[in-house]
Amino acid sequence: MFENVVEDANAVSIPPEWIDPDALARSLPAPMVFVDLETTGGNALEDRITEIGVVEVGPHGIEQWSTLLDPAEPIPPFIQKLTGITNEMVRGQPSFDTLAQGLAERLHGKLFVAHNARFDYGFLKNEFRRAGIGFQADVLCTVRLSRLLFPSAARHGLDALIARFGLAPQGRHRALADADLLWQFWQKLHTLYTPDLIGQAVQRVTKRSSQPPQLPDEAIDALPASPGVYLFYGEGDTLLYVGKSVDVRARVRSHFSSDHQVAKDLRISQEIRRVEVRRTVGELGALLLESQLVKQLQPVHNRMLRRSASLYSWQLTQESDTPQLVSAKTVDFSGAESLYGTFSSRNGAESALRALADEHRLCCAQLGLEKVAKGRPCFGYQVKRCDGVCVGAAPLSEHTQRMREALATLRLETWPYDGPIAIQEHGDNDVEYHVIDRWQYLGSVASRDALDALVDNMPAATGFDPDIYRLLRRRLAALRAAQSTAPAPLTMLHLTRPAFRLSQVERPDAAPRKPRSVALLRRRQPRPEDPDQLRLPFDVR
Repeated sequence: MFENVVEDANAVSIPPEWIDPDALARSLPAPMVFVDLETTGGNALEDRITEIGVVEVGPHGIEQWSTLLDPAEPIPPFIQKLTGITNEMVRGQPSFDTLAQGLAERLHGKLFVAHNARFDYGFLKNEFRRAGIGFQADVLCTVRLSRLLFPSAARHGLDALIARFGLAPQGRHRALADADLLWQFWQKLHTLYTPDLIGQAVQRVTKRSSQPPQLPDEAIDALPASPGVYLFYGEGDTLLYVGKSVDVRARVRSHFSSDHQVAKDLRISQEIRRVEVRRTVGELGALLLESQLVKQLQPVHNRMLRRSASLYSWQLTQESDTPQLVSAKTVDFSGAESLYGTFSSRNGAESALRALADEHRLCCAQLGLEKVAKGRPCFGYQVKRCDGVCVGAAPLSEHTQRMREALATLRLETWPYDGPIAIQEHGDNDVEYHVIDRWQYLGSVASRDALDALVDNMPAATGFDPDIYRLLRRRLAALRAAQSTAPAPLTMLHLTRPAFRLSQVERPDAAPRKPRSVALLRRRQPRPEDPDQLRLPFDVR
């Protein structure tokens, strides 16, 4: 049994001064993050985070990061006394949702290490959920690891580890200081045990995803830990779900985590029968392919990225004081000027405009959202949410200027190129070319020869795709700005659609003439022919 080898034959004795922290970090088979949080209480659903501390270790070396957070609620006095974090210290600090995207990227794909990890992981899961971000990670609890490696020890709290191993705290009950203690504990383990035994222990106590029983045992382990798109199939090869990731194996595993399951993942876990993967060179290729496959195949559990039957936008020309709702069926969204926002329904477009009106004290009557008689007040004016342009109490020009400023955040950019482009994405050893035209994805190929063939047979861009627009707008702006700098993972090539060409077509064999009946010949006698009537003006005589 595992317990029989710890604290015994597999133990080693390496003086602590022989451990090089940077070399240890770079030797790790996978990156790790040692995480600690300070909070306003112990309930992950109701209390909030006041401080985050992260020590990242991996092939890149060691990096520390920490921040105070405004929890938007008072910190109880006993917690202020315990941590030293006061209400005054967190007032004006960033909220979690302003940092959520960057923190998710920092933690993504790394082993999440914490002391009593269920506490820290649960708080982060719920904060990410409130911020609209799904977060999953493999979780290693150092309490469980200590219990496994040191079964004879009576206590395994952080204070006990400090005393037992002579760890050097930079402080206590502060996030970064406690996270650094966990990193020190990890280093100490490597002075006591072989890397193989530590690896076995980590495998034993790491909380990994639980695999659906319908999938073969090796199904998830066989998936690539690289970028791509994955497809879940159910009974009768029904397509259940399409997703993407820069690490397909880790992302698929996260769908079946035994903790924190959402209803969709639970249904997929019950229905799934097999997984199919389509590799891509990098993240962009995975994003583009996912969008394309969802629109083409309409998986059962995908709600986002589906093609909308209708698409609308608000158009406000320089001469107008009122925006007009236009449809992609009558206006080319990739080339039309002065468009603001994309919406799948009229109601959605009007709701978005009404929200801007409420936020910026705009007049719903002037915006065309309310029908009132000329000179009569809109509802907003009656409840003091409109400055009164509808009754002449405010200048129309000032209202129009504020309306343009409010709409500016929704402004659509026209397609910035004369024709199609190819985005060249570089992987570790491969390259992929993604062809885009007028904010529509036309396909990807893996070589210049295949790119030339795709260009020669390039399909027409049939319509503005709002998902591709959102995906590429900032990336293309960054590419245009970086064209003169050093090579990057993404580069851009300008393409030209092939000119109109005539193809040689073999003339079909003449079919034998059907003999005309005598009766028809009697009824339709041929008229005398004038040769000049059959000669075109430019015929050579």
